[in-house]
Amino acid sequence: MTIQLIYNPNAGGGRGAKLSTIIIDLLRSKGHQVVEYRTLYRNHATEIAKHLDLNSCDALVCAGGDGTLYEVLNGIMLNSSTETRPPFGLIPVGTGNSFAQDLGMRHWRDGISAILEGKTRQVDLMEFRTEGEAYHSISSIGFGLPTDVCVRGNKYKKIAGKSAYTVSALVEILRFKPFHTKLVADGELHEFEGALVNFSNSRIFGGNMKISPDSLIDDGLIEAVVLENCTRSEILKAFPTIYSGEHLKNPHVKVYQGKHFKVETFPEKICNPEGEIFGVTPLEIDVMPKEVEFFVIDA
Repeated sequence: MTIQLIYNPNAGGGRGAKLSTIIIDLLRSKGHQVVEYRTLYRNHATEIAKHLDLNSCDALVCAGGDGTLYEVLNGIMLNSSTETRPPFGLIPVGTGNSFAQDLGMRHWRDGISAILEGKTRQVDLMEFRTEGEAYHSISSIGFGLPTDVCVRGNKYKKIAGKSAYTVSALVEILRFKPFHTKLVADGELHEFEGALVNFSNSRIFGGNMKISPDSLIDDGLIEAVVLENCTRSEILKAFPTIYSGEHLKNPHVKVYQGKHFKVETFPEKICNPEGEIFGVTPLEIDVMPKEVEFFVIDA
């Protein structure tokens, strides 16, 4: 099998660089031809994936975290070299590795095993539009507290590791100010004072937060998880339950399921697809059912 591998040396606080040689050697030891591409700057993975000749490989593999995955997928969607994309492999070497968990992966070696075993699954993709341009997200895109947490969490990654988002969440809750939100889910309007809105295709956010525990990556639906009309003290009470998924029992948490969403906020809010700080409200989001074929541990 010919594999085109895009890896991020900075993923996981430098784990990407340390593991890249091991990963490449493992794949080659199993008889696979590996053509490697190292990312050098932010959004480089998008440029690499956009210009690859996908006809010349049997698999496209990403070694990185959720942010690297986001970049590569956006590059794939801009790639016009073929109408039939090869299966996509994810080797999770990032800090959170949220989406990998829905593929049955807990360790970077699981990503290798999935490729070698050859089991695949067709997975939904979300297309979102912001400021007149279209982009794609595989796991989640949110705004409000999640974005504020990610902004601060990205600053804390090197010193706090996986605890970075937990520490950041507590800080941002203390800084919380609600924002007026108009959310349209498959034509139905919902209006509220928001604390967070997260559009989910998968279960996990930030590595270990079960933001949308009932989400499925191949059901053709998006879950909008909303925390609305609550005080700072109520947010503090609800926050610890997000790790178990028990927050869904909170009366201030609502889940709106659909295939098409429009949302606007007052004031405008910065967004965070896959933990990347990018885009602003208003947003329009559509599901793209079974758009990408992934190697998985459990097909």
